[in-house]
Amino acid sequence: MEPDFTKYSLALIENDKIVFSSRESGLRPLWECLKKFHRSKRSFILFDKLIGLAAAKLIVHARIISRIETTLVSEPAKIFLKKNDIPINAVQIVPNILTKDRRTTCPGEIIALNISDTDEFLTKIEGMLNRQ
Repeated sequence: MEPDFTKYSLALIENDKIVFSSRESGLRPLWECLKKFHRSKRSFILFDKLIGLAAAKLIVHARIISRIETTLVSEPAKIFLKKNDIPINAVQIVPNILTKDRRTTCPGEIIALNISDTDEFLTKIEGMLNRQ
């Protein structure tokens, strides 16, 4: 199964079937997806249009993603996922994920780059998502 980012920005795949999808952008769809399936003992493939370090840290923490297909990944995210044995296939690798206006690094990427403690990271990301 190949990703079709014209139909969704994120899709969770199990046995070649989409079990969760979203057209929303940002970290919220991934947060909701991982929250919904995090207690699952199953293994999924993730199609996500964009993977930054914040997304990579959420994915590793959830422990349910076996492989990722994406159009764009940040270098820190790629390194982090490789270190945690999660294969990622990306069309393009960039230094960091930028905001929509491309003027600065996105807030989630900044949080992920600056906070190594998992609990503190999750709290900051949840706070950021609740303010949006």
